[in-house]
Amino acid sequence: MRANFRHVSSGPDLSAPSVLEIIDSKVFSISAEIIPPRNGTDFEEVFQQISQLHEAGFDFISVTHGAGGSLRGGTLPIAHYAQTKENLTAIAHLTCRGVSKEDLENMLIDHHYFGLRNILALRGDPPDGLEAEFRPVPGGYSYAWQLIEQITAMNRGEYLVRKNFDPPDKFRKGIPTQFCIGAACYPEDPPDIRIAYLEKKKTAGAHFAISQMIFDLAVFEQFYSEVVDCWGHTFPVIPGIRIPKNLKQLERMQTKFGIKIPEALLRSMRRAENNGPAAMSQVGENWAVEFITGCRSMGVRGIHFFIMGDPLSAIRVKQQLKLPEYG
Repeated sequence: MRANFRHVSSGPDLSAPSVLEIIDSKVFSISAEIIPPRNGTDFEEVFQQISQLHEAGFDFISVTHGAGGSLRGGTLPIAHYAQTKENLTAIAHLTCRGVSKEDLENMLIDHHYFGLRNILALRGDPPDGLEAEFRPVPGGYSYAWQLIEQITAMNRGEYLVRKNFDPPDKFRKGIPTQFCIGAACYPEDPPDIRIAYLEKKKTAGAHFAISQMIFDLAVFEQFYSEVVDCWGHTFPVIPGIRIPKNLKQLERMQTKFGIKIPEALLRSMRRAENNGPAAMSQVGENWAVEFITGCRSMGVRGIHFFIMGDPLSAIRVKQQLKLPEYG
């Protein structure tokens, strides 16, 4: 049974649809990830990207929260801008790395008051160049599913108890929030854990999932078949892709992030390298069209582009798809 996210009482403006409602209303949804600018730099370029995506008919965006542990604030105001100025539904990423559950509740209430009810609940990456071992702060969480549980509790109207102030109950009753909760999933994880981890997040209350950046359709197809075996098509899992622009990008994905790159894509990019940047960009866009077409054939409900500051490639790919629901 689908969760009901329609606004039923006075409070924040929740007129923007939930991501689950958007996915349910579409044959195939198109969305993109926005990265806030580095602190102290101009934000107008990000607003321009949002405007371009909206004009191109994208269904929603997500806005990262300190991507890669970098100093990039602005997730909440950028998401709010997208919804209020561009009428484009936004998912706000929220990471629990380095944050207590008390501060997380306050942050979630900020999102609630601003009408941002779509949350992608993540543990969070370590800052680039620092140790990768995860160490929760006192009173913090070790896993994303714990953050999802807290958001789910708030959707039931259950809030944290303030020590030595509130009665010593398990929770304090308040007005329920109406968050639509997204989770990350990792198709390239070993088969014995990738579904188990996702199931933990779904059980905690996640309504949909967006995958780690992926290039290999065969890998995603195997993972998605496991999802369907568990839950049918009732739990939307949206693959996240980046349109490669050159060979160097693909090689970096392999060496730095350990992402599997299909040999056929590498061969095509190597052949195009001698013909310049435009030829390599075309290889990347052709690959994206083929990947998305393959996803649609297996019943996947949408695609999420990691645009990395370049919305135009994703817009061109969307136009090539000629999806009937977009006319």
